Amino acid sequence: MITAEALVAQCGIPLEEKWGYIWGASGQTWTQEKQDKSTDDTVKRYGQQWVGRRVCDCSGLFYWAFGELGSWIHHGSNSIWNYDCVEKTKGRLKDGKREDGKEIRPGSAVFLTEPKADGKLSRHHIGIYIGANTCVEAKGTRSGVVASSLSHWDEVAELKGVSYGGEKVITVMRNGSRGEEVKELQEQLIRMGYDCGTADGIFGRRTEEAVKEYQKEHGLDADGIVGEQTQKALEEGSGEVLDLTCALVAGLTDKAGDLEEKARALQLEAEALARRVEALLALFEGEEDV
Repeated sequence: MITAEALVAQCGIPLEEKWGYIWGASGQTWTQEKQDKSTDDTVKRYGQQWVGRRVCDCSGLFYWAFGELGSWIHHGSNSIWNYDCVEKTKGRLKDGKREDGKEIRPGSAVFLTEPKADGKLSRHHIGIYIGANTCVEAKGTRSGVVASSLSHWDEVAELKGVSYGGEKVITVMRNGSRGEEVKELQEQLIRMGYDCGTADGIFGRRTEEAVKEYQKEHGLDADGIVGEQTQKALEEGSGEVLDLTCALVAGLTDKAGDLEEKARALQLEAEALARRVEALLALFEGEEDV
């Protein structure tokens, strides 16, 4: 059993590494020799850009991710729908939401459909939902592995052999993502001194630039995508900010304590001085009476 968290993180790697798309592939490196030998017109036209990069097709992304996590899944979007999806979790999507109103959990598979001659649906394309209304897909030979909106997809289902049991799932965020996770990211960036504008839950150009600036300053690939490595660095950075804040508060508290002690000492000295003055006045008044 693998976790949805691990699956989402694994599928985020090809997105961050900008993998290409070659039909039938599942994580192999595309070579010039393979490109030159290809007889596929689409590969001839668009495949050259992927030479030297790892490539996969839409279901090959899943096949590779499951394999890396020590598990297995079919290679083929229709086969995954038919054999690897939990039947009771299958549902139709409309405008990025399930028509039955149920929750869509990160790590779920999403599908594009088209009718066949017999009237049944064919699931000709598959992606993975990673949270914040965002999916990752190996889109095609021209585009490679990209992020897309949940509203782009027709069906959804949870996968067999994947635990969706309440664990924290890493949400890959990028330009176009929306939701509470994005708002939390923006608030975190603002606290750390990066200008991303208003924390409105919309990952736009200013948020992307703020992320890139943070990534550059912390030795990360400045691609503006908030994946596992960037989130880990942000969490560690937040801890440092918290430690610094606590230290600052502790320092101010100590200084306040020192000032309070000094003020008390001055007060005691003033009271002692007042008593001496009173004694001197009493003595002076006594001499006058004589």
